[in-house]
Amino acid sequence: MGLVKRFWGWLTTSAGGRVTKGHPDLYPIEVDKLAQELRLNEEAKRLGEAGLPTPDAKVITGPEAATVQRVEKARQDYVDWAVMRLNVLSEDLGRRDIIQDANRARQADKEFERKASARLSENVGVLKTLRETAHRRRTELDAFKAKHCLEREAHYPTPTGSFLRYGVLAMLVLLEGAFNAVFFAKGIDTGLLGGFGMAAAFAALNVVVAFIIGKIFVRYVNHAKLVLKVLGWTSVVVALTAMGTIGLGIAHYRDALTAELANPAQATLQTLSQTPFELTDMFSWALFILSFVFGLIALYDGLSSDDLYPGYGTISRRARVAFDDYEDELTELRSELEEMKNEKLEALDDAVKKSQAGVARIGALIEDKRTAGSRLQTALRDADHSLEALLRKFRTENQLHRSGLVRPKYFDTLPELRPIEIPDFSTFDDVSALAAQEEHLKALLAEVQDIRGRIQAAFNEQFDRLTPLDSQFVRKEAT
Repeated sequence: MGLVKRFWGWLTTSAGGRVTKGHPDLYPIEVDKLAQELRLNEEAKRLGEAGLPTPDAKVITGPEAATVQRVEKARQDYVDWAVMRLNVLSEDLGRRDIIQDANRARQADKEFERKASARLSENVGVLKTLRETAHRRRTELDAFKAKHCLEREAHYPTPTGSFLRYGVLAMLVLLEGAFNAVFFAKGIDTGLLGGFGMAAAFAALNVVVAFIIGKIFVRYVNHAKLVLKVLGWTSVVVALTAMGTIGLGIAHYRDALTAELANPAQATLQTLSQTPFELTDMFSWALFILSFVFGLIALYDGLSSDDLYPGYGTISRRARVAFDDYEDELTELRSELEEMKNEKLEALDDAVKKSQAGVARIGALIEDKRTAGSRLQTALRDADHSLEALLRKFRTENQLHRSGLVRPKYFDTLPELRPIEIPDFSTFDDVSALAAQEEHLKALLAEVQDIRGRIQAAFNEQFDRLTPLDSQFVRKEAT
């Protein structure tokens, strides 16, 4: 568990935070504390009372040597820290280069144009096919309008309107079936439930036949050709005749049920063929009128389910679908181009911000490098002063307890410390590199608005390639 904890601590600690060995701020030489740790006063008194070191001594005593050793170790630790810190800063400075990002940002418009052109090239085949289909459908529609002398646009229901009309058809079946069931219930052993089954069948026949005739045939009354116009009016007569016949059949069937005849279906056919307009009571006439009215409504519902001119709604919808397919593809491509443009503009802004932050970071690292070098020099000077203070403590205390014995001459000098190799904290090359980075940033900032303008111009150029159809379609659809 302890190993995992130490590993996690190492993993989550920044590189700068791990370089703490010999840090002057964390490991300063505290003169009084070190003097107490080395027992300098006690050793100086003990040696002084023993007449040591002798007046002619030229070699420092053990306590002094221990003091020098501790100071030298501290000096070396400071240098080790400085080397580690210098390596970290140099590595960080080596990674800070905005030139590549700046050059990439300057090419943003060309990169956008290349990607946009490639994306359009991928869809050129699909667009061509859809465009040709739309033109062909439009030509067919124009030819149809010219052939049939049509100047208006087609009027047909929307998908919602079509759904509503079929909903009305279903509702007519249910309503007529319900009314028929009420009238039939008296003469059927199974009562209202059984009556509804038979009534629904009659209602469906009445309504569906009227709807189909209205949807397919009646609209031919508007046809330009006389023969087909006659067919349309004939279908009107057929529709009215069919609705009347079915209505009378339903009414006669009710009469047969109320008369409790053994075979009501056979009796219905007989009375319908011999005395079609002789019904037993007003309820049968009401049932006939109700059935006829529902048939008329279904006839109109079928007629209004498409344009009143036969075939016009179908060919117009076909042209509209082809046109919409092409326009949808264009819209999708335009959206993709817009998204690509926005992404490239955002990338340009990010590159500028990153470059500015990079230059600022380089300046901060250079200042950190100067500070680290200055910190090392200060630490080494403090170490020298600490050594002088420690030795002065020892020698002063020793002299107080020598009982008049002459102090050795070497007490007037400081021992020579071991030479150490001082790392080079020069920032000349770094400052020169920073100046070059700043020039690139300055050039990028001067060009950024032009780059944005070129990206927009490239977008407009690619956008203009997506030519919409010169359509005369007008959406005048019914609800």
